[in-house]
Amino acid sequence: MIGILNRLMEQIELQLDAEIDFGQLLEGAGTTVYHVRRMFSSLAGMPLSEYVRRRRMTVAAADLLEGQDLLGLAVRYGYSSA
Repeated sequence: MIGILNRLMEQIELQLDAEIDFGQLLEGAGTTVYHVRRMFSSLAGMPLSEYVRRRRMTVAAADLLEGQDLLGLAVRYGYSSA
């Protein structure tokens, strides 16, 4: 299970600026999205969706500090409203 979670984290990092389909990412892993979400929450202490939201915010903040356009970053990371 740890191997599956590690591969999932790698894929999430590659897709932070896109819609993430966990079902597609876990195809062929031999487990369900429900089980992975429960295991992730148990190990990380937060839901998987919250982890993704926080990672997107962290990466967007780093890009903003580098001087990138705020509106462009909001659109890129999926923030459609304030």
